[in-house]
Amino acid sequence: MLMDLTQRYLEPHRHYHTLEHIASMLHVGRQFPLDEEQIMAVWFHDAIYDPTSDQNEENSARLASKWLPEAGWPADAVERVSRMVLDTRGHVPSTVQSELVLDLDLMSLAVDQAAFQRNSAAIRREYAHVSDEDFAAGRRGFFEAMMERKRLFYSEWGRATLEAPARANLTRAIADLAAD
Repeated sequence: MLMDLTQRYLEPHRHYHTLEHIASMLHVGRQFPLDEEQIMAVWFHDAIYDPTSDQNEENSARLASKWLPEAGWPADAVERVSRMVLDTRGHVPSTVQSELVLDLDLMSLAVDQAAFQRNSAAIRREYAHVSDEDFAAGRRGFFEAMMERKRLFYSEWGRATLEAPARANLTRAIADLAAD
């Protein structure tokens, strides 16, 4: 199963939603530590990634719901993993268990400016099928919607260490997109 998941993250159309993204989430998650279900949610959250689809999280959750029982996982654990995967769509946790997974997924918003720009360029490559104008408008809309939230991060770690730098990056990115 993990080999199949690894192969998915190596697909040629991926530039940001890659194995490096998963490895980063798992590496940082070691400090907490993540439970087995959270680890599987990290692995599955972008398992199916098609930049032309708005069903990636749903499809990834369905894949988890198919593969995990085949690996002997009990139904209640599979449901919790699927719920966390689905929560990555809107980045709002429906359970306490989701909080850390979502914060790890969005921690790239809080990286230094050079890394933020590299991530943005990688995401742009994933959306090569979208015009520059439409991509900029969509990106700006996403960033503005994130800035309107009361909080971006839900775990104690996320609130304490990621919230302020993420908001600074989003503010700068919105200004840059408005200037273009």
